[in-house]
Amino acid sequence: MSHSFNPNLHKWKDLPPQRVAGTGYIEIPGKAENLRWQTRNCAPSQYENELADALEKAYEAGAKTAEEIVKGLNAQNFKSRAGHAWTVAFFESEMAILGY
Repeated sequence: MSHSFNPNLHKWKDLPPQRVAGTGYIEIPGKAENLRWQTRNCAPSQYENELADALEKAYEAGAKTAEEIVKGLNAQNFKSRAGHAWTVAFFESEMAILGY
């Protein structure tokens, strides 16, 4: 695991469940939701950051469905990683890959 993004990131410890928060923890052990972005092992790429910005603009413009998001990305002329216009199928595939 690379620590270049978060030098304080340690391997997950299998702690026994406790009824009270443990010393040195910021949550109740076993009760915290493990959000994927918290465990990234590298910084987002320039493409990922630019895609996030384009997605925010699409959402701010009212997009709620995949079709509306794709329309918003294409309206911004934001191209896919390969330089192509977006389709719903490609958008869903790209989100699955980035969210893995």
